[in-house]
Amino acid sequence: MTDSRAAAAALKHSFDTGDRSEWEALFAPGCVNWHNSDKQVVPAVGFNGAAALATIVDDLRADILQTESFPGGLLIRFAIRGTVIASGRELEAHNCLIVTDGDAGITRIDDYVDPTLIEQLTTEAP
Repeated sequence: MTDSRAAAAALKHSFDTGDRSEWEALFAPGCVNWHNSDKQVVPAVGFNGAAALATIVDDLRADILQTESFPGGLLIRFAIRGTVIASGRELEAHNCLIVTDGDAGITRIDDYVDPTLIEQLTTEAP
């Protein structure tokens, strides 16, 4: 079973540095990722959402707000923060991962993205 604190630390590291290697090392072969924003299931390895955000958000980082383990998985609640380059607006998006865990590692990530994220990234600062 994946330790929730270790998983949260690896997730934070991926946002803070752009290096997903610690996070992806926790994945079982074939691990998939689903987002509530588009309802697509995609391979989790190589999904570079944080890297894409880092191109439009200065000082991108994640703050872990909560971790919980439960039979068969874990929850990681976190906020991503930074400054939107185009507008100078401060970004604060609250997200939640529900992770399904198996003997070989994480098999599925259900990623609940803050519904205000796109608005925060595209709206001019007041």
